Amino acid sequence: MNVLQSLTELYNHLSLDSTYRNVCKGILENLDEAANGTVYDIAELTNSSRTTVWRMVQKLGYKNFTDFHHELRRAVKHYTYYNRLLPSEQSQDAASVKEFMLRQVMQTYELIKDQIDAKELEQIAEDLHLADKVVFYTPYKNSAILSLQQNLAMEGQETGYYCLLPDMLEDSITLTEQSIVIVNMIEHVETMDMELVFNNIKKKRAKIYGVSTRYEKYLDKELFYSDKDKIVTGVLMFDLYFLMLSEIYRMKYIG
Repeated sequence: MNVLQSLTELYNHLSLDSTYRNVCKGILENLDEAANGTVYDIAELTNSSRTTVWRMVQKLGYKNFTDFHHELRRAVKHYTYYNRLLPSEQSQDAASVKEFMLRQVMQTYELIKDQIDAKELEQIAEDLHLADKVVFYTPYKNSAILSLQQNLAMEGQETGYYCLLPDMLEDSITLTEQSIVIVNMIEHVETMDMELVFNNIKKKRAKIYGVSTRYEKYLDKELFYSDKDKIVTGVLMFDLYFLMLSEIYRMKYIG
């Protein structure tokens, strides 16, 4: 995930009275000033100390303030390229946005029909049932995965859901050979390097199921192919895949 996604995820994750949440809030509400300021400026901007800002940066997974600030400055300066679902030439008005989205929906239908095998989904549900722990590493919270997590919990399965790099790193060292990690990685170059997380998983000999071009070599099972240039199709595929998997798991093991 990029720095803006990380800030937003941490902000949503922390309690209302958290000092670090207030720092995230201050930065997100004053992005231009934060991007162009020093660590002292950000501390003043967020009514916090330099140490608090530094600890918040660590919680996001950055090694130092300089790395964080470089990413923040780049994200703010080039925001028109961040969080974009459509090519600029295809989002000139509301009608073109609607038409593009409808085409992506139809493409998603065809991809699911061609790529997703019901028997394979059933086998993956069984794999999850037999695992000692099922965890999810994705760049943002997803309602389809939350639905599957709920079904896993109802059946007494140990499960976790992590969106921030430090949390993934911490969890990855607790895995075993019977664990399954389900990943969905954003492929853009401005995202954080996840190599250490994947190396930790492999050291523990846990299985990795998921979707990723950038980290394809680590996958034990690729759930489906997602074209990184078709962001909407990829999002819809992921949501529908896990809604189907959740329902199959519930049907087989809960009733």
